[in-house]
Amino acid sequence: MVFELSATLGPEVGLYLFRRVPHFRVLVCGGDGTVGWVLDTIDKQNFVSPPPVAILPAGTGNDLARVLSWGGGLGSVERQGGLCTVLSHIEHAAVTILDRWKITIGDQQGKHIQTPKFMNNYLGIGCDAKVALDIHNLREENPDKFYNQFMNKVLYAREGAKNIMDKTFADFPWQVRVVVDGLEVEVPEDAEGVLVANIGSYMGGVDLWQNEDDADDNFDPQSMHDKMLEVVSISGTWHLGKLQVGLSRARRLAQGQSIKIHLFAAFPVQVDGEPWFQQPCTLTISHHGQAFMLKRASEEPLGHAAAIITDVLESAETNKVITASQKRALLQEMALRLS
Repeated sequence: MVFELSATLGPEVGLYLFRRVPHFRVLVCGGDGTVGWVLDTIDKQNFVSPPPVAILPAGTGNDLARVLSWGGGLGSVERQGGLCTVLSHIEHAAVTILDRWKITIGDQQGKHIQTPKFMNNYLGIGCDAKVALDIHNLREENPDKFYNQFMNKVLYAREGAKNIMDKTFADFPWQVRVVVDGLEVEVPEDAEGVLVANIGSYMGGVDLWQNEDDADDNFDPQSMHDKMLEVVSISGTWHLGKLQVGLSRARRLAQGQSIKIHLFAAFPVQVDGEPWFQQPCTLTISHHGQAFMLKRASEEPLGHAAAIITDVLESAETNKVITASQKRALLQEMALRLS
């Protein structure tokens, strides 16, 4: 059954109709913002066993779709053999786990001043968020220019190029304070932005953390289901451009489970590509829970094994061999071991 989100009251209608259907799966056709909207709604439905979510990547960056092997755009759907093939892949996909994070916005004394936001992918403060905000404002003023994924990326690159010589964030390191698990983290003097990442794809496929570099420092590999976040810095829009073409790397700063970022000046901020201009405040990022996601099974033996294990666990839950909480724990263990 297909639900047009813009023509209904949102995802609630479809989820409510399927509330008594065991082990149904959800396909979200849209970008990261639409996926977040659906995951927020699933949270509110209080399912005993929440439905897992697959993604048909119809946004601009599609970073969550990338890490779940659904591709980076609608062109990948054609390369997979069309929609019917994608639906077959969803039927045989493996269930995995995605950490979700709550962002509380408060004053310097910790008093809440705005409605909390929820993050699946990443949070950016500074130069990267400014590019996202410029694009958002341009879209509001000229929606006709954003008529397909390719043109969206062209306009995003153009706005980024305009900011290469921009020195708006020259004082950034002295206007923010980053605290990870209770310990203050030094922000490099050349930093013009800080990014907090939950997944291994940013800005249309950039790997900020680069797990293959783990031997060079004391950090652990990044995972989207270890209840940990990674913090990196970037040194300007030019640095962002080099990241996109693989000519540079973000600078690793910290890993942790609880992050506070104190802003002593107003800055652009973006969460999963949704930007706004934020007055001085304290951003507190804490673990919100975990969502079931569907990952396209690879041709590797482990990919098929994960899909088979998923089917076995769902059958065991249906037959009351295991409970929903036991299934969740087993899926979490499987995700950690196969990541």
